[in-house]
Amino acid sequence: MDRKQKEALVLALLEKGKTYREIAREAGVSPNTIKAIANKAGIDESTSISSRAFELYVQQKSPVEVAITLNMEAKEAIRYHQEYFMLLGLTEFTRAYLEIKDYLWPFVNLVKLVQYSGLSNGEVVALLKIANGYLPRVRLEYDRLQAELNSLKAEINNSVRTYQDFCNRNLEMNKRINELQLIVDELEARRTKLKKTTTESNHHIAEFQESNAENDNLNLEMEQEVVRLINDLSRPPSNIAINYHSDENDTFRS
Repeated sequence: MDRKQKEALVLALLEKGKTYREIAREAGVSPNTIKAIANKAGIDESTSISSRAFELYVQQKSPVEVAITLNMEAKEAIRYHQEYFMLLGLTEFTRAYLEIKDYLWPFVNLVKLVQYSGLSNGEVVALLKIANGYLPRVRLEYDRLQAELNSLKAEINNSVRTYQDFCNRNLEMNKRINELQLIVDELEARRTKLKKTTTESNHHIAEFQESNAENDNLNLEMEQEVVRLINDLSRPPSNIAINYHSDENDTFRS
């Protein structure tokens, strides 16, 4: 590539908004050579970039897109954007934008509300004046209502907490009642079993007592029989007594 071709390439890259560093890398020339070619053609880097930025704004590009395309800082893209509007004769808009740029959307929403309501500019101004007069009072009332709302929320939270505690205690009480009912059922079962055992024991005792009564009667009869036998054995027979007397008479007779 000869010198004229390099100059043409450098000029073309300058028109595209390329920076000196990008042109030097792409065309293979030094930054001083680029500056000399630009001065010879009556253009410089800043002029080329601003022209390119305005061209992009004409194409409805946003400042972000311009900054990315031209590899420039955000403040430079915004500056060119403002200059572009001023070139279009929108100086009032630019001035208003500079004043409200940090609070843009509230004003945009206000304009939309005005358009939807059909209010005139005078009515909007009067409404804002009235609002400005009553706004502190409205703010105080709003703060008071907000405090009451917070208090009600706190009371509701306390009520919910109290109700939850009550439910928890109720559950514990029901659990305890169920446990006690199981104990009562177990005791009732034991009582029934003990009652059955007592009835059986009483029956056995009655049988035993009846058996003892029979044994006592039998023993009494046996004792009586023994006494009778003893009495019978201790009393001599009647014929023996008669013989004794007969013998005695015979002796006296002799």
